Amino acid sequence: MLVELAELLGAAVIDFGDRFCFPSDHPLNLTGADDILGGADLVLALDVRDFYGALAEVDRVQRRSVSRVAPGCRLVEVGLGDLGIRSWSQDSQRLQPADLSLLADTSIALPALTLATRRVLGPAKRTIQERAERHARRHALLRREWAERARESHDQVPIATAHLAGVVGEVIKDTDWVLTANTVRDWARRLWRFDQPHRHPGQSLGTATQIGISLGVALAHRGSGRLVVDFQPDGDLLFDAAALWVASYHRIPMMVVMYNNRAYYNDWEHQILVARERGRDETNAYVGMELDRPAPDFAGLARSFGWWAEGPVERPGDLRTAVERARDVVLKEGRPALVDAVTAAR
Repeated sequence: MLVELAELLGAAVIDFGDRFCFPSDHPLNLTGADDILGGADLVLALDVRDFYGALAEVDRVQRRSVSRVAPGCRLVEVGLGDLGIRSWSQDSQRLQPADLSLLADTSIALPALTLATRRVLGPAKRTIQERAERHARRHALLRREWAERARESHDQVPIATAHLAGVVGEVIKDTDWVLTANTVRDWARRLWRFDQPHRHPGQSLGTATQIGISLGVALAHRGSGRLVVDFQPDGDLLFDAAALWVASYHRIPMMVVMYNNRAYYNDWEHQILVARERGRDETNAYVGMELDRPAPDFAGLARSFGWWAEGPVERPGDLRTAVERARDVVLKEGRPALVDAVTAAR
């Protein structure tokens, strides 16, 4: 229904990835076009829990935010988010004033809105078509640029995140795949074709949650013949490495490809930003943040829990064959398999 409404209006769609909402390769999908909000005269938010955050650009050092929409842009939100707000301050972000806020179930409201829109759009068809064509050209340009950036990174050491996502996507593209949570800094969403609801249940919730989410997703799809893939951050797994045993014990087939930058890099990066802002030595930012010297042996750890595992894979040229072997183990033997890929931080 969202596809129908977007095509009816020729409207650009930004998908925040909390669940499958819109096909990644649809010409009106402009997720990743950072300037698209600045040119909008109307923003319709559907089930957006943090409306203010969706419209804001945040300075991580100064802890300040600036709206990305132009003055005069009309804001409309539809959803049930208000029902989740309680007295605890951490339950919601800063509230966003809206021109129209509707408390409604979007599965009911969206068909009604589409029907009402169709009745009043007759005279605007040419404008809508031109807008849709303009968005389609921008979408195609973005996809070409992302694919080119991934190709250019094919020989980088450590393995570039774009190359990691691109190689895994090529290896699994002919299977009925499911990506569990992490999208490798959105490179999977840029390079893969997310075309069905089961492809992706939504992005991870933060440190120490992804392996649990991934196990749950893999369990839900066990017996379906689908290939469940988890881009697994190293720091996240170290919080609950015993979760690997659960997959073996309960015979849950899944393919884990480590997104192993050997760091708690979210904090490391923030310390670098703060050091630069304050004129301090940023070379000490690694203290307490690196996962190296010695580097955890994730392949050895996985094997100790009964997984098929390979790695560390440090050269980009070795990545494809390792992922292919892991794919075949999962699909043919029904076992969990892990490839430890050593990657760049970003």
